[in-house]
Amino acid sequence: MVFFWNDFLNESNQLLDTYKGRDKVLRTLCYLTKLLGDVQKNPDSAKKFAIFSSQMSATRSTLRLLDDLAVIKHTFQYGLGRDEPDKLMACLGVTTNILDQTFLVLEKISWLSKYQILTGFNRERWDNASACCWVLGTYLTIIKTLRYLVILETHKGCVAKDKRVPMEKFKVIKKFQLLTLARLLADFTHAVSTLPPGFLWSSRLKPWQVGVVGTFSSALGIYLIIYKRWLK
Repeated sequence: MVFFWNDFLNESNQLLDTYKGRDKVLRTLCYLTKLLGDVQKNPDSAKKFAIFSSQMSATRSTLRLLDDLAVIKHTFQYGLGRDEPDKLMACLGVTTNILDQTFLVLEKISWLSKYQILTGFNRERWDNASACCWVLGTYLTIIKTLRYLVILETHKGCVAKDKRVPMEKFKVIKKFQLLTLARLLADFTHAVSTLPPGFLWSSRLKPWQVGVVGTFSSALGIYLIIYKRWLK
């Protein structure tokens, strides 16, 4: 029991010591309380969960104001994707990086408009534009992940023959990519629902459904952070 508690504390501290880890925890709390609030029969309890969820979402939005330099650094390090297995994945990676950077700019304008720091802007338009970037970026990342899984499957025979690469490691990498794909599909489901009505299932998901999708994606994101650390 003592060892389990120590492991839990160590993993939790390592998770919360990183920006990405804290963001995933805040995101999980946001969507979990959104789900719990929507299924409450007591109006007072539902209101409290809704307030908590809203504050967690606002915290994440505020923290994302500082994301630009990290994203710019990643974009420059990634470059034209020379380390990718093929040109398609490189092209998808470069395009996704551009969309991520654009998303942050659009979200900042929306945030500044929300608190009347910038006036004369139609905040809804900027929200819709940033949502489009989120949808497109997630969609391209799904395609990139599928492409990587195809490449892994194509070279499976070579890995089996090459004793220098353990088959177990190959399976672990493939599992990581499959779990990443599941998280991305959940994110895409949620992202599309934030678009204006008229596109696929946009604006059709009920609050509790958004809570389920968001909680699943966020919890899986936490698991993947820990899982990736185990891979190293």
